[in-house]
Amino acid sequence: PDRYPDAFFREAWKLLVLNSAHDSSCACSADEVVEHVAVRYAQARQIGDGITRDAMHAAAAVDAPAGATVVVNPTAHDRSGIVECTVPGAGPLHFVDTDGIPRPTQVIDELGGEGYVTMVTGEKVRWVLDLMRGTEFAGRQVTSYEWRRDAAGVEEVVLQQAGPGDDRCDLGELREAMLARGVAGATMRVRLLLAPFRRAVVDTGPVPGFGWSTLLPRDGASPSSALGVDVDGARLFNEHLSVVVDRADGTYSITTTDGVSLPGLGRLVDGGDGGDTYNYSPPDVDEIIDRPHAVVIEPTASGPVRASIRVTSTYDWPTHAIGDERSCSARADTKWRVVVRTTLELRNGERFLRVHHELDNQCRDHRLRAHFPLPSPVTHSDAECAFAVVRRGLTAEGGAHEHGLPTFPSRRFVDCSDGDVGVALVHDGLLEYEVVDDGRELALTLLRATGYLSRAEPALRPNPAGPTDPVEGAQVLGRQVADYAVVPHRGDWRAAALPARADEFLVALERVRAQPRPPSSSRPATGRALRVDGAEVSAVLRERGRLVVRVVRTDPEVGPVTIERAGVPAHGWIVDLRGRPITPVEGSFELAPWQIATVVLS
Repeated sequence: PDRYPDAFFREAWKLLVLNSAHDSSCACSADEVVEHVAVRYAQARQIGDGITRDAMHAAAAVDAPAGATVVVNPTAHDRSGIVECTVPGAGPLHFVDTDGIPRPTQVIDELGGEGYVTMVTGEKVRWVLDLMRGTEFAGRQVTSYEWRRDAAGVEEVVLQQAGPGDDRCDLGELREAMLARGVAGATMRVRLLLAPFRRAVVDTGPVPGFGWSTLLPRDGASPSSALGVDVDGARLFNEHLSVVVDRADGTYSITTTDGVSLPGLGRLVDGGDGGDTYNYSPPDVDEIIDRPHAVVIEPTASGPVRASIRVTSTYDWPTHAIGDERSCSARADTKWRVVVRTTLELRNGERFLRVHHELDNQCRDHRLRAHFPLPSPVTHSDAECAFAVVRRGLTAEGGAHEHGLPTFPSRRFVDCSDGDVGVALVHDGLLEYEVVDDGRELALTLLRATGYLSRAEPALRPNPAGPTDPVEGAQVLGRQVADYAVVPHRGDWRAAALPARADEFLVALERVRAQPRPPSSSRPATGRALRVDGAEVSAVLRERGRLVVRVVRTDPEVGPVTIERAGVPAHGWIVDLRGRPITPVEGSFELAPWQIATVVLS
């Protein structure tokens, strides 16, 4: 508590609050305003990343041997996941948990080789000697060196970079010897060999919510597992899902082990946009492109931890150049060759497909959406918003001054289900969706490009919504990316545990190299600092040294919420928005559906 970074948090929150004005947060502003908003978001992100790094250094103090990796789960839900680790050495590798159980491990890269090489003659050796300081050469610690001649008789000095735990070698004597040989006119080759390392991804196994676990590296191949993932041509599969890519149009089908089948997913549909930063509006003349003219499929990774396929689709999109602020006619006489690279990824144990799109957007005034046929027609959608999951019908309320366009927002996920079977999209900032084709298809907006802050008379709104100023930034030209997950499921959004799936997709497990300390000053290798059951957790923070937990109950019935700290029932108070005590808490309390509570723990 005495080292809690209050000042940093206050600064980060101040930056976010400055961005919370309506037209700032939704980018209905001049280019200069949007640029400043983006800078404030980046600054807040950098502060958060720094706080996270400091917190992980504190979390590294566990009762574990050197070389262990501590995995931290920053969410309330128990979960597994994958983390990337760098381990000294070469050859096959796997990890085990604290019970000695092997965890699936996938080596993705081996690092090493030459880090520095040069040839010097005579006094020029001083250029190399300037890189030597104590046990360091060219910015790297050295564990040993060797002086030899190669097959051509050239003198060669080979230095070996030190790895973690290796002894350091003082280079003073070597420096003097090389200087003497240089003064004598000798020619020398100097090489620094990097310490070998392996980069690997590992399936962590279960990690407690608001807790941690420890993994230990072991040489040798990863054990095979029937629950692994792999690539077979245009097919991905794990123990829950099978994904097959259509070689003709780049769409894909998903089949689950409990019998949900979804064909034709991920169809990209591009059309003109005669709207502005406030609203989409169809142009008077438009051309819809929903099929590529070329598709290339290639596997990019293969299990046992994760597998992926890259689908490269080539389109000819109209430039969709809209005229002045009053015109809504697309000009489709010019085509632009557009390449969309889509990566589909499955991970061991996950019940959803990860999707990543990349493209270089050089087209103007258009909208790009990904379409997902539903397993059964629906009459509504369920979308997560702030402290709620909102159910919406297929139409929107309009009025005399604005057409009721049913493109709706979602915070982290949107779900379309008939109560028996459904599909959800968990997204990273792709806030707009629409249920189309009379409830048979879900469309997710990936990109909207427009050239005006507001237009005077777009097709769906007779009046301007703001200043009719041109804006260049809203055309979002250049490299664009989009990330989301496709979650086929039985039942509704609660049965699919979508809040937990959203945490799983959007909030990565953190990891840090263990820093072993005496047991008296460290934590056990696996544990949990906080446990909350019966509600979703929206925030955990400290105020004046006390732990504050904010929760919202998503269950449809009144029920208990329990809080434990280090396995012991927590005590404290439910407080109001100003922090004033309302109701005492002795380990648990009752909440109604969608009721929010802030608890200050003693």
